[in-house]
Amino acid sequence: MADELNWGCECGAVRMRIAPIRGTRCICYCRDCQAFARHLKHDHLLDSAGGSDLFQTLPEYVIIENGADRIKALRLTDKGPIRWYAGCCGTPICNTGARRALPLASFLVPGFDHSDLAGPVLARVNLGGARAFVPEGKGHVGRLIRKFVARTAKSLLTGGFRGSPFFDGNGRPICDPARLSQAERRVAYDG
Repeated sequence: MADELNWGCECGAVRMRIAPIRGTRCICYCRDCQAFARHLKHDHLLDSAGGSDLFQTLPEYVIIENGADRIKALRLTDKGPIRWYAGCCGTPICNTGARRALPLASFLVPGFDHSDLAGPVLARVNLGGARAFVPEGKGHVGRLIRKFVARTAKSLLTGGFRGSPFFDGNGRPICDPARLSQAERRVAYDG
């Protein structure tokens, strides 16, 4: 059994590793995840109902192997997460909390070399944004939340959250997140 997940953008310029493999997998159907993929012209990564296949882990487990200078960020809303992508080819990377003290990194599973190592889908969330009926149902949303809370608490208690590669030593994002113009928002959200 492998003890790490390897992630790469579509052109191969940005490579990351998640070690150890600790996290949970879910599918998110929120309109923001769909708009993010659509804005980057990567909506082919969404499932037929508009879901983003995500592996939720701690940022402290993420190692940027190469292409750190190509990583870009986007904020769709004032209160939402920071959405990271490869500036070279527009491949969505992951979502993190808006602050380093919210230790979460939700990676898009299609970017992993071996997506089966991310484990089974535990839950489907934000079904209200689905563009089609999701026959699998919600799954174990409560378990997903409990695992997230446990990981977050551990990271905060141990100080591991300070090891996020997406934030500098002062807790600021490694690049300033861009914002969409009104025209870009209309295209991203209305498809």
